[in-house]
Amino acid sequence: MTTAVITGAGSGLGQKIAILNSTHYDNLVLIGRNSEKLNATAEKCIVKGENRVFCLACDLTNEEQIRQTGAWIDSHLGTVDLLVNNAGLGYFESLLSQSFEQIERTFATDLTGMIKFTRLMLPLMVDHVGEAADIVNIASIAGKIATAKTTTYASAKFGVIGFSNALRLEMYDRNIRVHTINPGPMDTNFFSIADPSGKYLKGVQQFVINANQVAELVNKAIIENLREVNVPKIMGVGAIMYTLFPKMGDLI
Repeated sequence: MTTAVITGAGSGLGQKIAILNSTHYDNLVLIGRNSEKLNATAEKCIVKGENRVFCLACDLTNEEQIRQTGAWIDSHLGTVDLLVNNAGLGYFESLLSQSFEQIERTFATDLTGMIKFTRLMLPLMVDHVGEAADIVNIASIAGKIATAKTTTYASAKFGVIGFSNALRLEMYDRNIRVHTINPGPMDTNFFSIADPSGKYLKGVQQFVINANQVAELVNKAIIENLREVNVPKIMGVGAIMYTLFPKMGDLI
């Protein structure tokens, strides 16, 4: 039986990915901090046709919860065919305004917790017989083009991209494919925490993309074995230009 594990599945992009894959895998494991939101996602997946949905409450900033969640998946399901590391948050404030708690929570959720959870899933994914297992890491265009007031968030997403690139090489001959998705700003509840004032979101309104579109691109990356997806395309081009002409990028 095939199994998909999705973190941050209670809302936003994670929920969209879960619903889209409702009939693609025998087992669907939804992971997030809020059990009520996970159950709501599960109901939507069942309506779409998924018969076996498991909701596991887990805060990726809590190492014990990560271990317990990994142990449950190991003992109850045994193998994992798809891991989508989607859970993430950010605080779009200047570094001078951020507390140590905000900094630690950003890195624990977006990077170190994700790495630890992936480490526990890898033994359930390596050396699949037949089709390769897939790991999809949701990073961000911010991991390629840093902007003011995204110091910790951009740093964490830079880390996600670097982690993905290194893991892809490590898993090359272990039948695991690693894909990185770098979306720009999306129409999800992410900004309710990252930008309560609405000023940042208003400034990038012309680049906001639909979460359903990004979910579709996640599946496209798996089907076509795409190494990396940058969306919207104009921001992907911007990332290339920023790498080539960093001084000009800073001025812009």
